[in-house]
Amino acid sequence: MINLFKNINFLLLGRLILGYVFIYASIDKIIDPVSFSDIIDNYHITPVLLNNLFALFIPWLELIIGLCLIFNIKVHGASFLSILLLLWFIFILTQAIFRGINVECGCFDLNTSNLDDLELRKNMIKRIFEDIVFLGISLYVNIKSKNN
Repeated sequence: MINLFKNINFLLLGRLILGYVFIYASIDKIIDPVSFSDIIDNYHITPVLLNNLFALFIPWLELIIGLCLIFNIKVHGASFLSILLLLWFIFILTQAIFRGINVECGCFDLNTSNLDDLELRKNMIKRIFEDIVFLGISLYVNIKSKNN
């Protein structure tokens, strides 16, 4: 099992998975930054002006991170940025749950308005666990890309 983690193909797989996830996550947000800004506002942690800036900036950052990971460009830096983003995503989802705020995550799909509060909460918890898995992959890619 330890040899698996040392294998360069495992690093490639991690890069491809993360790259795909970040690119996929960016698409709806790039297409509809207004809806993404509304979702950011629902978390109640930033001023409206910052919501708009984040809604314009974060999706493009996700896209660039994804492309860098897939095309093996500045992988160490891209994986470091993915770690920071994932930690931020985990934080904002967790604080929303503890504050009793049920929001559409805005992670991959901007249109989940047909979900009731229980489904929204389940979706948020699921996203936290997914982000933790992606964080683990990001950490692995970051450590291994530094050594290569």
